[in-house]
Amino acid sequence: MNVFTDANAIAQIKHKLTKRLNKRGQRGVTLVELSVAVAVMGLIMAGAMVGVPRLMNSVKLSQEMKDWQMSVLAVQNAVASGTLIAGATKQVDIRPTAIAEPFNRPAGTATILNRFGGEITINAVEKSGYPSSGVTVKSLGYPSSQCEDFAAKMNGLFATLTINGNVIKSKTENKIDQISKSCTQDSNDAAMTQADLEFTIAG
Repeated sequence: MNVFTDANAIAQIKHKLTKRLNKRGQRGVTLVELSVAVAVMGLIMAGAMVGVPRLMNSVKLSQEMKDWQMSVLAVQNAVASGTLIAGATKQVDIRPTAIAEPFNRPAGTATILNRFGGEITINAVEKSGYPSSGVTVKSLGYPSSQCEDFAAKMNGLFATLTINGNVIKSKTENKIDQISKSCTQDSNDAAMTQADLEFTIAG
């Protein structure tokens, strides 16, 4: 009787221990799975934090290029119609016209902004300058990578182009191969994360 009782007790103890071990095993797997899930979510979020701004800048760049294409046509029309006069027409005159229409023009200000939030200055070219008709533009605050794409794709529409103080295109020079470097360095070779562009659009 004692042997049977002892055997029964041992069996019960073994059963309890097995159940406990199984529970611990299940709890361990759950924790591992949870930590893997958290790690995966962390990686996804980290990727999103990097990817979303890049995607947004890409969208802004596409819109920025379209804005300037429209503005180029408006400059040519304004010169042809005689409403854009070299040496005379200023930004205050240009801001309400089709030349500046594609851009952000905050109400109650004289400001014109590009898609990256940088300020744009547009005036008619000087009479004695190059080109002899059209506008001279200063557009600020392009992220360096977007500057490269913008300048590489749009320089054909510009009579002159300077990036961060580096002359890329002028009446006598054409240094398109310097676009990438100029978008990341100023004229003193100091590193830049943003680029300021100056260009002219001939009419």
